Formats: sequence, structure tokens, C-alpha cells
Amino acid sequence: MEFNMGKKAILVPVGPFIYQKVEIKKHANFSGDLKYAMYYDYEYYVYNETLTRKHNNKSTLNDIVFVPNVPLLTVVSQIAHNSLLPQAAKAILEKLVEDYEQSSGLQYLTLNGSVHNILWGMDDPIMKILYNLKLAPSPQLALQTNGSTDPAAMTQPTVVYTGHTDIARVDEYHLFHGRNSSGCWGSEAANTINGTEGSMFEPLLVYNKSKTVTIYNEQLFRSVDLVYTNESSYEGIPCFEYRIPDWALQNVTNNPTNEAYYAWKYSGMLNLTQCASSVPLYITKSMFLDADSRITENITLSVKPNKTLHDTFLCVEPYTGVVVNGHKRVQISVQMEHHNATGILNKTQPAFIPLITVDEHGSITPDLASQLKSALLLPIQMVHIGFYLLCALGALLVLTSVIVQVRIISNKFRQKEEDKEVLVGAEHTEHYSDNSASDQYLSFDAGASRYYEASE
Repeated sequence: MEFNMGKKAILVPVGPFIYQKVEIKKHANFSGDLKYAMYYDYEYYVYNETLTRKHNNKSTLNDIVFVPNVPLLTVVSQIAHNSLLPQAAKAILEKLVEDYEQSSGLQYLTLNGSVHNILWGMDDPIMKILYNLKLAPSPQLALQTNGSTDPAAMTQPTVVYTGHTDIARVDEYHLFHGRNSSGCWGSEAANTINGTEGSMFEPLLVYNKSKTVTIYNEQLFRSVDLVYTNESSYEGIPCFEYRIPDWALQNVTNNPTNEAYYAWKYSGMLNLTQCASSVPLYITKSMFLDADSRITENITLSVKPNKTLHDTFLCVEPYTGVVVNGHKRVQISVQMEHHNATGILNKTQPAFIPLITVDEHGSITPDLASQLKSALLLPIQMVHIGFYLLCALGALLVLTSVIVQVRIISNKFRQKEEDKEVLVGAEHTEHYSDNSASDQYLSFDAGASRYYEASE
């Protein structure tokens, strides 16, 4: 193939293939003080042919596709980077690489198989050797497992906070499959399991938009902070959108704290090599969205990155903290690089080759959305309306009081002016109109009486 001889890899995705993810929490229980809830995780996938046909009428699970030879790249990575690899095992792997290159011709860097087999498992001779050397968890190559990926899921409980003693920690992990550390990163803080599974967060985020929310993602082996970006709505429910900030995936040059995540290469990717049994895997946003442009220099993508289609986001109802809509979108790629330890890759261009793009979507159903609006949003709207009506009524009362006071003061002022006019008029009449003394007296007396009353 041209790619094996140093040409750019031309990448054409197939799919999508849509599966329903079924998650079951078994043997749920509460601690005596109601601080924790405990359960055992189990999950599996069911193929949805109807939805697949709706979005993809060209590809089937039986189609043959080409992918990078991940088992062989794993062997090369073990030889080049695993300093703890016993000499005997290293000799076996070096002989394996040599024999494989000679017997496979130009096809040695790629594998082909049906979509179904590559997704869920296919036999591979290198994987069997790695498994026998205890360097791989399975003798098969599979990009996905149909069942819980962690063997501890059904033997060790997951424990979450109920929010009974601290509502801000509701649904946060205390233990995930019996542990509070992922164990594969370079610091205690990076390994610590924080956050929720991503279906709900603390309530009343409406009063604190700047607060980050945190999820723990099993596929990423780490906790990830998400930040508020904008307001939106789903099924008529107003919500806050949260997304992964750029700094979470920056390399150590731009964000030194990411050294614990082995972010020594390019920004926009997460290095999973230490967490994935030395398989040189890297996670990015779909289609390398927001990643360093140098990552795609030696490949040709037939689909361009699009923030609307390829970014992860969660739409959170801000009063309850419940996620009403969300897409967790990631892409897993394998690195192909030159190594001094073996020259098997020296004829190729160093590159990150995508293996699979995943879009995990969850949303509230229309019926539940209607119930949420009736039970929560309508009362909140009524409270808001009542609040504004009370404010308006209060303003009206204040305005009315001001008007009354102004009129009282104005009337008093006008009365004083009238009294002064009458008094002055009476004095002038006394001095200059002797022919109407009786009227003068009466006028003066009335004016004087009013004058003194107003002065008391």
C-alpha cells in the first residue's frame, strides 16, 4: 500500500453504526447515615439497525475496512518504551516483529476485517502472544467490549454521595468500582477520581454560572472539568451548556499542570499510552477538533472538523442540575512513529491515525421534559411572575404615596399663598377705602382667622 511506502494516509470514515447503551445499577443500597448510595455497574450494547439505516444507508457491519495494525504497533511501543520489559520477553517481541515484517509484505502495518469483528473482537496472532506474555488484557483485538470494560465493575461497588449532608456533592463519586484513583497518571491529583458520571450536578447553578462542573470518564481514565459557555434550550427547557475548556488538553508548554497527563506532544490530545497497556493511543475531540494543526500534517481527512457536530457538550437544567441533553464525542487514534529500537516503521510518515470516533448521546424524553416543565419550571415561572408583580405593586404604592405627599405639600403651600393675599388685601382696604369699613372688617377678620390657623 502507498501508506506503507511513505505516502499520506487518506482516511475515509464508514458509518455511523448506532447502538443503544444499556446501563444497569444492581444491588443498590444506602449507607446507614444516608450519606452514600452504593451499587454495582453493568453495561452492554444493543445494535439498532433501524436508526443505523436512517443515518447510514451505505455501510453495513459486514463491510471490510482497513485499520492500522494496532497489535504490531503495541509490540513496537513495548520494545521502544517499556524499560521494565524482561529481556526474554523483549527478545520474543523483536523476533516477532522481524518475522512479521518478512512474511506480511507491504500489508504489515494494516489489518482488515469486518466492521463488526474490529469493533467487538477478532483473533490476532500478535494479540495472543502479548496476552501470553501478560502484556495485553485479551487475546483478541477489539476496539470496544460488549459488557463492562472493568472486571471490578461487578465485584467492587461504586459509591456516590447522595447530597444528604452536602447538596453540592450530590451524585459525585466517592469510589468508582471500589477505588478512588485511576492509577495511571503522573500525580496523585491527576489520578484522583472526582466529579459525577455526567447525568447530573449540584442544583442552583443558575446563581453561579462561573462554577465548573466535573465528570469522571472511564474511557479517558481521568476527571475532566467543563465550563459554562452559553445558554440554550432543549424540548422547551432552558439550560446552561458546558464544554471542555482548551486548557484541559493543552500541552505542558501552554499548561504546565498537564505534565501529570504526559502532555508532552501536541495540544488538543490526551496521551493514553500509560493507561492502555503501552498501546500508543491518543484521545482527541472528533476529527481532531481544536487540536494542533501539526497532528494532521501527514494524513488527509475526508471530513473537516465542525464544532456543532464534533464537540462535547452537556446541557444542564440550572435549577435542578439535571442534564437534559448531551453529546460526549471523542476520537481514539494510534500513533505511528519512527523508533531507533526497530526500523519497521521507518518507511512510513509519522502520523496519528484515527481508529474510531464515538458520539455518545443522551437526552430527556419528551414525556419527561413535559413533566419537568409542569412540576418545576411552571412553579418557578409563577414565582418569578409573582415576584415581578409584587415589585410592580410596591413601585405603584411608593409612587402613589409620593404623589399624595406632593399634593398635600402643594395644597398647604397654595393655602398659605391665598391667606397672605387676603391679609394684604385687607390692610390695603383699611387705609384707602373708608367708604366700606364694614366690608373691610369682615374681610380682615376672616383673613386674619385663616392666617393664624395656618400659622399654628
